[in-house]
Amino acid sequence: MGSHEDHMCEFSRHHGVDEMRARVKDPKFICEVCGRAAKKKEYLCRPVEL
Repeated sequence: MGSHEDHMCEFSRHHGVDEMRARVKDPKFICEVCGRAAKKKEYLCRPVEL
């Protein structure tokens, strides 16, 4: 599922809210590991569809 650097758990450590907003608007997936939501499964470690 993409590079771990692109996953929300790591991405949020290095980017601000404005950059994260585009990834979480209208979420379609949630991560089974950390519970974060995102619109693309590539942004999560273990995505499941909402």
